[in-house]
Amino acid sequence: MDQWLEKKALPNHIVSACGLVYQEGLVLLVKNPKRGWELPGGTMEQGETIAEALKREIFEESGVHCEPVHLTGIYQNLIVKDGYGPLEGMKVPPIINFAFICRYVGGEVATSEESEDVRWVTPEEAVRMVTHPLYVKRLADALAFHDKVVFSSYEYDNKTAVFKTDESL
Repeated sequence: MDQWLEKKALPNHIVSACGLVYQEGLVLLVKNPKRGWELPGGTMEQGETIAEALKREIFEESGVHCEPVHLTGIYQNLIVKDGYGPLEGMKVPPIINFAFICRYVGGEVATSEESEDVRWVTPEEAVRMVTHPLYVKRLADALAFHDKVVFSSYEYDNKTAVFKTDESL
């Protein structure tokens, strides 16, 4: 019998998406107050598709409208972690993130409650600016994309990331 059935606890994950948005050779970055510069994106809401969540989150964080073009990576956290902010004191289920290359459709860059700064930068500048270990990997995989989707599993506890698998599909 499956462990989740014995424990009467359904396995679950939070699903999120992020995008490397391109416009005329530049890429879009947002500055998160906790994680620094990163690809814009976030968590799906009930009833949303992954593509809808991706476009909504990118617009909410940056003011930019985009369309996903290629799935570049799937990233799975393997551990439950402690929540922060409004989730302080709670255990947060593992996250599965889908990363995409997106094309710019419209809009003007603007900050939000989730982003201290928003910029169009060269890919080389993006590599220097993004320092969070999970986003460094997602950015590198998206910039190196050549028709193979990367699958990575990792353990991340709000401090360190340990990558367990890394394969192309």
